[in-house]
Amino acid sequence: MGDQDLAPAGLTRGGTARRIEGDVAVDAALLLVALMWASTFTAFKVAWRDVDPVAFTAIRFAVMVALSVLLVASSRGRTLPRREDAPALLASGLTGFFLYQMGFVLGLDRTTALASAILISTHPIFAVVFSWLAGRDRPRAVEVAGVAIGFLGVAVFLRAWEAFQAARPGDLLSLGAAAAFGAYGVVTQPLSGRYSSRELLAYGLATGGTLVAALGIPAIAAQDWTAVSPVSWAILAYAIVGPVYLAYALWNWAIHRRGVARTVVYGFLVPVLAGALAVVVLGEAVRPEQAVGAALVVTGLAVTRLGRGRAPARAGEVGATVGGGR
Repeated sequence: MGDQDLAPAGLTRGGTARRIEGDVAVDAALLLVALMWASTFTAFKVAWRDVDPVAFTAIRFAVMVALSVLLVASSRGRTLPRREDAPALLASGLTGFFLYQMGFVLGLDRTTALASAILISTHPIFAVVFSWLAGRDRPRAVEVAGVAIGFLGVAVFLRAWEAFQAARPGDLLSLGAAAAFGAYGVVTQPLSGRYSSRELLAYGLATGGTLVAALGIPAIAAQDWTAVSPVSWAILAYAIVGPVYLAYALWNWAIHRRGVARTVVYGFLVPVLAGALAVVVLGEAVRPEQAVGAALVVTGLAVTRLGRGRAPARAGEVGATVGGGR
């Protein structure tokens, strides 16, 4: 067999190898994103041992607001906010940053990392319900089933048969945060056609993020910053860059390479990984009803999201509503 006969096979093998390497790189990136989003629950718990949660969040968002403004200001062809979009942009900042973050932080501080991770992960289910209520979508049978399974999981997780007496305030705050972030997805959906994901992030942070930072000024003043450990400072730096900027960049790159339907399934790993980290790192215990409820929530998420898998979605929109950068 001559060289000409070998060449096509070699090229085929080389092309296959490059394709496999590309698939491995995308899978690795998506796993890293899921791990970054999942790690925030446990990492924040560790940092809050010597930093007030509100002060921690206020500094984090003050820096994030400044970074987002610099990024948008330095970009070419940026779209300035339109007057008619002002109410929706304000609502996106209030729901996606102020209400969500305050519910997330105060909820996580008052419950376990495991409970917060599972309850926060229901935000895509709330987004579907709010989309129905807003008349954006018509309920489909598979979506209704997914929503029902998801909320059944929440009821089991919170032991609703005891009339929510077993639910801690942090559990309810975490569930409220999930509802706020679900509303954020519905609010930003029409805006995503006129603004880039970077611009939407900046304009949302300019309102909701600034409000979070301002609300935390008393906590910042009361915090003894000399008592903060290097580990907590490192977690704060990671919280500013990792779960938002780096994770969203990798997530959108993966969607570009692989498509939406084959990417969003990695979002279902977030509550699973977050729960595992809480058990291993923090030593949190898992009650039987929590395990059953968590399994139902993840199943409801999968049924609901995969039921919408053929609907068109933009990279920025998916990144904002599936993973839920913390």
